[in-house]
Amino acid sequence: MTLLNLFPLRARECAEPASADDRSILLMVVLLLGLVFVPILGLHIAAVAFDPEGVASPPDNLAHHVTPPKPTRG
Repeated sequence: MTLLNLFPLRARECAEPASADDRSILLMVVLLLGLVFVPILGLHIAAVAFDPEGVASPPDNLAHHVTPPKPTRG
Protein backbone atom coordinates (compact mmCIF):
# COMPACT_ATOMS: atom_id res chain seq x y z
CA MET A 1 0.00 0.00 0.00
CA THR A 2 1.39 3.38 -0.94
CA LEU A 3 0.33 6.94 -0.28
CA LEU A 4 -1.13 7.07 -3.78
CA ASN A 5 -3.59 4.37 -2.80
CA LEU A 6 -4.64 6.26 0.32
CA PHE A 7 -5.27 9.63 -1.31
CA PRO A 8 -7.11 9.50 -4.65
CA LEU A 9 -5.97 12.02 -7.23
CA ARG A 10 -9.43 12.82 -8.59
CA ALA A 11 -12.68 13.42 -6.78
CA ARG A 12 -15.10 10.55 -6.46
CA GLU A 13 -18.22 10.53 -8.58
CA CYS A 14 -20.59 10.00 -5.67
CA ALA A 15 -19.87 11.49 -2.28
CA GLU A 16 -20.37 8.78 0.32
CA PRO A 17 -20.60 9.61 3.99
CA ALA A 18 -17.99 7.92 6.16
CA SER A 19 -19.23 4.57 7.37
CA ALA A 20 -19.27 3.53 11.00
CA ASP A 21 -16.43 1.09 10.34
CA ASP A 22 -14.21 3.87 9.01
CA ARG A 23 -14.93 6.02 12.05
CA SER A 24 -14.26 3.17 14.47
CA ILE A 25 -10.92 2.38 12.82
CA LEU A 26 -9.91 6.03 12.98
CA LEU A 27 -10.94 6.16 16.64
CA MET A 28 -8.82 3.09 17.44
CA VAL A 29 -5.78 4.50 15.64
CA VAL A 30 -6.06 7.81 17.50
CA LEU A 31 -6.56 5.99 20.81
CA LEU A 32 -3.52 3.76 20.30
CA LEU A 33 -1.35 6.70 19.23
CA GLY A 34 -2.49 8.53 22.33
CA LEU A 35 -1.55 5.58 24.52
CA VAL A 36 1.95 5.69 23.06
CA PHE A 37 2.70 9.40 22.91
CA VAL A 38 0.84 10.90 25.89
CA PRO A 39 3.00 9.12 28.52
CA ILE A 40 6.18 10.08 26.65
CA LEU A 41 5.18 13.74 26.52
CA GLY A 42 4.11 13.60 30.17
CA LEU A 43 7.47 12.21 31.25
CA HIS A 44 9.32 14.93 29.33
CA ILE A 45 7.20 17.64 30.90
CA ALA A 46 7.68 16.14 34.38
CA ALA A 47 11.45 15.89 33.89
CA VAL A 48 11.67 19.55 32.93
CA ALA A 49 9.31 20.71 35.66
CA PHE A 50 10.89 18.83 38.56
CA ASP A 51 14.60 18.77 37.62
CA PRO A 52 15.66 21.84 35.63
CA GLU A 53 19.37 21.52 36.56
CA GLY A 54 19.70 17.91 35.45
CA VAL A 55 18.23 18.40 32.00
CA ALA A 56 21.35 19.85 30.37
CA SER A 57 24.61 18.91 32.06
CA PRO A 58 27.68 20.95 31.18
CA PRO A 59 30.52 19.13 29.37
CA ASP A 60 32.96 19.48 32.31
CA ASN A 61 30.71 17.23 34.45
CA LEU A 62 31.27 14.41 31.98
CA ALA A 63 35.09 14.45 32.26
CA HIS A 64 35.24 11.95 35.14
CA HIS A 65 33.41 9.34 33.01
CA VAL A 66 36.18 9.17 30.39
CA THR A 67 38.55 6.21 30.76
CA PRO A 68 42.22 7.01 30.23
CA PRO A 69 43.89 5.45 27.17
CA LYS A 70 45.73 2.18 27.67
CA PRO A 71 49.53 2.45 27.59
CA THR A 72 51.17 1.05 24.49
CA ARG A 73 54.03 -1.42 24.57
CA GLY A 74 57.42 -0.33 23.49
